[in-house]
Amino acid sequence: MNARFLLLASATILAVVTLPPFAPAQTHADAGLSQINWPDTPAGRWAKAYVEAYSADGQDALRQFIEEHYSEAYLKETPVKEVADGFFKTRGMIHKLEPRSATPDGEFNVDVIARGIVDSKPIAWLKVTIQLSPEPPHDVANMVIGPGPAPEERKPKDYRDWKDLGDLVEQVCRDSGAPAIAVAVAHAGEIIEKAVTGVRRLDRPEPAKIGDRYHLGSVTKSFTATMIGKLVEEGTLRWDTTIGEILHDIPIRAEYRSVTLEQLLQHRGGIPSMPSSGEFANGIPDDSGGSARDARATLVKHVLNEDPSMFGTYEYSNSGYVVAGYMAERAADRPWEELMRTLVFEPLKLRSAGFGWPATPERPDQPLGHLGTPPDLTVEEVGGSLLGDGDYFGPAGNVHCSIEDLTRFAAFHLKGLKGQDGALKAETVSRLHTPAPGQRYAGGWVVKEIEPGKYAHLHEGTAGSFFAKVQLYPESDLAIAALANCGPSAGPFFHKMTKAVYLRLSQAAEAPKED
Repeated sequence: MNARFLLLASATILAVVTLPPFAPAQTHADAGLSQINWPDTPAGRWAKAYVEAYSADGQDALRQFIEEHYSEAYLKETPVKEVADGFFKTRGMIHKLEPRSATPDGEFNVDVIARGIVDSKPIAWLKVTIQLSPEPPHDVANMVIGPGPAPEERKPKDYRDWKDLGDLVEQVCRDSGAPAIAVAVAHAGEIIEKAVTGVRRLDRPEPAKIGDRYHLGSVTKSFTATMIGKLVEEGTLRWDTTIGEILHDIPIRAEYRSVTLEQLLQHRGGIPSMPSSGEFANGIPDDSGGSARDARATLVKHVLNEDPSMFGTYEYSNSGYVVAGYMAERAADRPWEELMRTLVFEPLKLRSAGFGWPATPERPDQPLGHLGTPPDLTVEEVGGSLLGDGDYFGPAGNVHCSIEDLTRFAAFHLKGLKGQDGALKAETVSRLHTPAPGQRYAGGWVVKEIEPGKYAHLHEGTAGSFFAKVQLYPESDLAIAALANCGPSAGPFFHKMTKAVYLRLSQAAEAPKED
């Protein structure tokens, strides 16, 4: 069974992150169960029973559900405890489900749209896809819990009527319901326009400012890959350095020893996105109890002793980037944070870049993240985090910075793609932007053809309460970065917004010049 909550986004690719346990919700889900018409089909009846058991307090109802709805043959292959542990792990992220609709696709498939409920508050709209085997006894074939649209969600429009970037950002902020949005554009390596609108937190009038910091989520991966590129140039690492070479003193499964650094950066190392054993059995712990480097070492030891997936084939893995970052720490004998500061932030003059959430008790005047889907948004207070202890996943998704610095970082990569040496050699940048044959994910960047002969190099990221997107158009020498202080709901609007900016600026650049 595959029960997952998908949060960290990478372009059209979604990464898996498990959330920490919260106190159970008490009110919402029970009302939702009686408000919808469940399909009178095997899948519909299975879905209703699952949501009822999942949303009940304690563990007895879920265990009883498993014993009643899985055949003896299924449970012989996958014991009750293993199935139950998967359910309990998911419930460590979302304690209850408030279903709003159940749409059948024949007798054996059903999609349930629901809100995830944590601490009696809705945090996100979810889509629960359930597929049963059509052969009796109709065991579950697949089940995925992932981001879903709210039933009343307004669809993003094509933005054609806008005066300037500020006007466009205001339209998108209003349409998306995001508390604040910041956008900047670079051409030929220089920022040519930037805009911000909205508030740092919904319950206070303090306006967002252009220099504010936002959490980048999985856009961090492109920063980590850049840092590793520099270590390769210095000779500290090689693209074909293997896990076994660097982590020779750690007991790991033999299959992982020959996985190379470049395979990790391209998500082809066969490493699960999340460890699921030991202290990670119920999600990411709230406190690692040690240094950030110790936290990463703990995660690496666990994940490298778990069953691998297909080697050499793309499968998005947050843990794979943690392993790559930990290999860099071991090879350079310096913490990942120090390597990022000295090899990326300082050379590129990214003065706002740092680690963890933008707002802290020592730095409260920054945007706060917001959980949920507009208009149901909840402020994530200073010090609060969906990620548990973010130190475990630093190299995969725990950098913050301002819109200007994110755009400077994008412009640096754009210059490298245009053949200009800088903090990295152009050939290193080119390698980071070159996927393996037949793949689209390179070294921290997704490469996709947007029209014949023209490509976008991009990454998106969210840890649930912020959203970040950076997109390069090498043929037009353009880079666009966008940030919001709410989660994945901003994604579709950002897609339309960046497309609108690209179309207008690329057409202007290609227009014939008057004498």
